[in-house]
Amino acid sequence: MGTNRHLDIHLVIDELARAEQEPVGIRHVCLACRISLNAVGVGVYLVGAAQPLEVVGTAGDEIAELQVTMGEGPCPEALRQNRPVFVSDLTDGWSTKRWPAFAPAAVATGVAAVFVIPLTLGAIALGALEICRDVDGPLTADELADALLLADTATTLLLGRSPMSAALDVADLPHSEPDGRWAVVHQATGMVSVQLDTDLGEAFLRLRGHAYLTGLRLSEVAADVVARRLRFTPDTNHEKQR
Repeated sequence: MGTNRHLDIHLVIDELARAEQEPVGIRHVCLACRISLNAVGVGVYLVGAAQPLEVVGTAGDEIAELQVTMGEGPCPEALRQNRPVFVSDLTDGWSTKRWPAFAPAAVATGVAAVFVIPLTLGAIALGALEICRDVDGPLTADELADALLLADTATTLLLGRSPMSAALDVADLPHSEPDGRWAVVHQATGMVSVQLDTDLGEAFLRLRGHAYLTGLRLSEVAADVVARRLRFTPDTNHEKQR
């Protein structure tokens, strides 16, 4: 990157959007982040959302699903505390002690380091930008500068596409239509909601809890529900195979 890092970042984002013949969006920020920071996965999350707004890279999807299923990891922590969480080595004792379920599972996917930067409007937390790399070690000063610029760009896009008022409601922020594994999770959540006659939030928690207890991926449990191999019931062990 040249001396005008802000301009260089935006040129990369604009080129990616033009190549897809689409307006600049969060996806293009994620793609630019993956290129600029040698990341194997990048995601943008919104506060209060059950799934990422946008994820690029297979590793990004894997890490997102692990964190959603387990309820722990760098991104959930960053969102809860509205502060950066930089983990330069997921194999160290600190990471394993802090996230005993997530850390070894993340390493097994090939991710060695995760860096999460909150997306904020003043003191208001909007979401977070998550960067996953397959090599350990901290971000360099230039990489950190690029990551912060990309986070600022993502925040600007979120705010530019949603009506602002005195109070910001996360429900007003733009949500991409779910695709891939998240589309299946979305569909399964709706089905479980009907099966249990409950709201979507409770249905998602039951879906996630079953995945965690059985050691399956959230997307695998969701696929079983959609294929009607698994049905949730309000009695006994909460789930019934059929």
